[in-house]
Amino acid sequence: MGAKNVTGVRRVIRGGKPRLVIDFRYTNKEGVRTRFKRDAGVQSLAAAQAEAKRLMARATETGEVEQPPAPAEASPLAVTFEEFVVGPFERLFMPSYRLATATRYRGLLRQSIMARFRSLRLDRINIGHIREYAAEIQRRGHQTKPFIAYLRTILRAAVDSGHLDKLPDFPAGLMRSSHKLPDAPSSTEVEAMLTASGWLGVAIALAALAGMRCGEVRAIEVRDVDFEGGRVLVRRALSEDVSLTTKSGRERVVPLVPELEARLREAMKGKLPRARIVVWPDGVTPRRQEVLYQFWKHLKKRSLRRWSFHSLRHHFISELVRRGASPEAVRVLAGHSKLEMTQRYAHATAADLRLAMDKLAAR
Repeated sequence: MGAKNVTGVRRVIRGGKPRLVIDFRYTNKEGVRTRFKRDAGVQSLAAAQAEAKRLMARATETGEVEQPPAPAEASPLAVTFEEFVVGPFERLFMPSYRLATATRYRGLLRQSIMARFRSLRLDRINIGHIREYAAEIQRRGHQTKPFIAYLRTILRAAVDSGHLDKLPDFPAGLMRSSHKLPDAPSSTEVEAMLTASGWLGVAIALAALAGMRCGEVRAIEVRDVDFEGGRVLVRRALSEDVSLTTKSGRERVVPLVPELEARLREAMKGKLPRARIVVWPDGVTPRRQEVLYQFWKHLKKRSLRRWSFHSLRHHFISELVRRGASPEAVRVLAGHSKLEMTQRYAHATAADLRLAMDKLAAR
């Protein structure tokens, strides 16, 4: 088998095409080292690794490996939406999502998706069902995109796992994002926000002056700040209070500006390298909802509009663009995997549009 395979998944070439194979050794019930090997049920790396992890855990605990189910007389296309979601989807696909994403997906299911499609067979779901469901969402005053997008994710997973022949057609327009320009607080507003003291002031500074997301702010540790090099290393993020990689999966470096450096030096005094920086006085990391509550409480105290915490990151990116930074430099500093993402975030604010029109009127 060559080098030790800790994930239990190998990529092989068969018939000129790559295949993911689950391949690991375990000790069976008789105490004999045995090799288990079979094609992954779903040919995507994340799903294959999740399947391998489950099988290896079972082998370690029981000395047995779950074997593929015997072929059923009924076609796999005969399964209902609920049977697929609580079975193959939950087992093979859900483990590949970040915890916060999985929590949000389960919330969408509970809100209305499961109730609407529960008893429908996967192969019977069509554009008419989807259009009716979208109309129901709109009547409730909700945006259709998150619900329809997740429904499509589930049905695409059914295609990948062989439970559905092809993805049904989706009505045009239901997946479009709002054309409303995302806004960001002005420099004056951010200056007022930065008057916050304690860990909240540090959190706001990291978001507005280094473009960090809320999960990245909560996860930053003393060892991530390099004063000698004048930079902060964004290495990880908290998702449902579990430390993971950043959203893009890549680490990034953001140069320190003087105001942020001064705040970090004060916040890091007397702390060990692995200690988190944004913490309550007792050393506990604030939860995401606590950050939002304290942030909104501060905005109200300063008589400011109720901005989202993420809008501070919008401000950071917008300021870089406004001050003439190249799109590629902004992309790297923001940690975007694609330039298109940066261009979407680097929006024209309402203030920019007003200034442009004022210049035209001045002629």
